[in-house]
Amino acid sequence: MAVVAEGAQVRRIVAAAVADNWRRRVWAPAIEAAGIATRARIYDLRCTFASDALAAGVGIHTLARIMGTSVRMIERHYGTLLDGAMESIAGRLNAFDAERDQVASTGAD
Repeated sequence: MAVVAEGAQVRRIVAAAVADNWRRRVWAPAIEAAGIATRARIYDLRCTFASDALAAGVGIHTLARIMGTSVRMIERHYGTLLDGAMESIAGRLNAFDAERDQVASTGAD
């Protein structure tokens, strides 16, 4: 008697075959053409995206929503990048305060 795959199992088998085909046809040649010596994973692009987004000032809640994950995961994996963001936030708040003070002093005259 033959065992037949059904439903979700078939979808997983097909998805794995498609992903493997894409890796072989597209990903591997791109990695080779880029001269990347170490084994690069598609997942590495996710990490690069998250790091770049945080460095560009994307909010942690927005990033978590875009990436389909939790704020807790972003904090756990990229928390060191968030530490540097605090200085940026402080600088922006100081600039905002200075502009508000300028407007207030100009309007008072």
